[in-house]
Amino acid sequence: MREKKNPRITRKDFIKRSSAGLLAAGLFTGFRSPGQSDGEEPQRARPVDDDGTDSRRLLGKTGIKVTPVGFGASRTMEPVLLQSALDRGINFLDTGRSYFNGQNETMVGKVVHDVREKVVIQSKISLRLRQTETDLAASGMTERITKMMQSSLDKSLAALKTDYVDVMLLHGASSVALLGHEAVIGFFEKIRKAGRIRACGFSSHTNQVALMKWVNKNPVYDVVMVPYNHKGSFVHSKSGHYSEWDQPALEKELKKAHAQGIGVVAMKTCSAGPYPVRDAAAADRPEPSFGAALKWVVDHDYVHSTAVAMGNMDEIDENVRAMP
Repeated sequence: MREKKNPRITRKDFIKRSSAGLLAAGLFTGFRSPGQSDGEEPQRARPVDDDGTDSRRLLGKTGIKVTPVGFGASRTMEPVLLQSALDRGINFLDTGRSYFNGQNETMVGKVVHDVREKVVIQSKISLRLRQTETDLAASGMTERITKMMQSSLDKSLAALKTDYVDVMLLHGASSVALLGHEAVIGFFEKIRKAGRIRACGFSSHTNQVALMKWVNKNPVYDVVMVPYNHKGSFVHSKSGHYSEWDQPALEKELKKAHAQGIGVVAMKTCSAGPYPVRDAAAADRPEPSFGAALKWVVDHDYVHSTAVAMGNMDEIDENVRAMP
């Protein structure tokens, strides 16, 4: 979600390191992160601490355990980055059918094929429809939605090289009319019973407070993914679009969702910029950082995981350190 230059490792370096031969041999664990000394172990998240405590969090009532920091794959096609995140203990991966025209799922599928049971994959179904109540009530819409969702699911499973997706979201929901549509709810129920998914939900970039209020009153979804950060706003890194929300109102609904067992995944965690230092004069205060911004989010117990875009090894290590 943030753009930082890394002078040590270039895109060319990543492409060399992510060759098919290295993937097949599983040699990514030997790579040295920027700033890491020879013989020094990279920063790692440990799912189970030395005292036996499991540092993963239950994703609501789904029974799925996820690391508080998840890898947002949507902005990269570099297998080495994903593999490095896995090597450092991250087990929650976020992708979607619309990213890189489906090729993002293909990349994820190739990397995790041999460790499928050890990772949690979250993907998304995109419905390119007008989400007004009138449009969604049009004749034949139920059949159209069902057909679109089935096609998207089939393509996702093929690309990911798996027979199930752990969490499948409706991508970019903005209206209650879509969330409550009989075709959407019915399709998710059908494929969950068939074992094609373990949990369902939705993501939203806009109108999230209203959507959260609706789902808290109508808990038909297992997981929600919404923007959440220390500032209560974000600027989209690609489009430059600015978005903000009522932070107290959103937090109230997130707490309600958590209390009734709905899984909460935060996105745009670093898109508000580095977390500011409250007392810049204090010598023991660290400088504002993106890692601190992420830690601010994951320190809230009603956030179960996050989808964080990571552009280089430094960012992966920084984000892993944000885990509780």
